[in-house]
Amino acid sequence: MSPSPIELPVEGLSDGIVRLRPIAEADLDAVTAACQDPEIARYTTIPAPYERHHAREWMSASAAGIASGTDLGLLAVDAETGRLLGSVGLHSLDPVSGRCSSGYWIAREARGRGIAARALRLLCGFAFDELNVRRVELWIEPENAASRRVADAVGFACEGRLRSFMVINGARRDMLMYSLLPADLR
Repeated sequence: MSPSPIELPVEGLSDGIVRLRPIAEADLDAVTAACQDPEIARYTTIPAPYERHHAREWMSASAAGIASGTDLGLLAVDAETGRLLGSVGLHSLDPVSGRCSSGYWIAREARGRGIAARALRLLCGFAFDELNVRRVELWIEPENAASRRVADAVGFACEGRLRSFMVINGARRDMLMYSLLPADLR
């Protein structure tokens, strides 16, 4: 069974506060500006320094992932104003196992308002309801307390520590493995 293209509603996904939608050309400057934040580079695999061409490459890769059915990288924007709040995505969607991983970042000025939990909740609900996903995994550094709170708020369960699991900015890092099953989603 090979992945099918992902069919996202034209208006994206929204809970009335946050809207998830694909990145567009008009977003490149805002994404580039948000990704200058050292906290985003510290806890994600984005390039550092982050330049506009990285945003363009991500836009192309996101479109290709949606078309191939393997990845769903979306922006989280204010549902009313369209202002960039962050990003959330599903990666390595596997239709045979029903598994994928997820990741997210939130722009500095949007943090502390529950945006990441809202975005992750919307995306995981879509994955379970529309993409036949049965398990979403998050890999979070033990020191990333804010991201751990997001995972807890959405219903993810911490399964343990993965030693020297991921390379971020050239350094091997331990990660905590979190998982979410359809019945866990809050």
